[in-house]
Amino acid sequence: MTIRIIYVDLKEDDPRRSTMRKLDRFGLARSVGIGFLKRSISLNPFAESYLKRSDAHQTLRTGLLLIEASWNRIDQTHLETGKLSRKLPLLLPVNPVNYGKPGRLSSVEAAAGALFILGERDQAAQILSKFAWAHTFLEVNMAPLLEYSRCTTDDEIMAQESEFFQR
Repeated sequence: MTIRIIYVDLKEDDPRRSTMRKLDRFGLARSVGIGFLKRSISLNPFAESYLKRSDAHQTLRTGLLLIEASWNRIDQTHLETGKLSRKLPLLLPVNPVNYGKPGRLSSVEAAAGALFILGERDQAAQILSKFAWAHTFLEVNMAPLLEYSRCTTDDEIMAQESEFFQR
């Protein structure tokens, strides 16, 4: 099964660098209106709960929603997305802008990490293949991704995060 990738574009970044717009051009993502925030599982770095494998059923029904926004302008207020909001556990980005800064993922990296955790590993690799710099994302993050995908509670994910990323 394939999880539909949908996104709300806040138009804060250079359109030529938008990873979601590029996926959209390849037919691998679709731009949606703000109304989808209340009915789809959305990735949000400020969410209270982590994305877990158990969220796969909901994402298969309604899609995985990303907010295409700038890290330089991100704040909690414009990312209020309700009870279906989930955060990703820490991963290392390989994108040229935030390379090696834990958690500062591009939208395509966030989508790929989420897909992997949800059990859609082939789809994760497929979307990353559209970016020359993204080929090592899964390699670099394989050990934590495997562990995160096995976790069933937020506490288990937090324990794994501290195992891989000493805070």
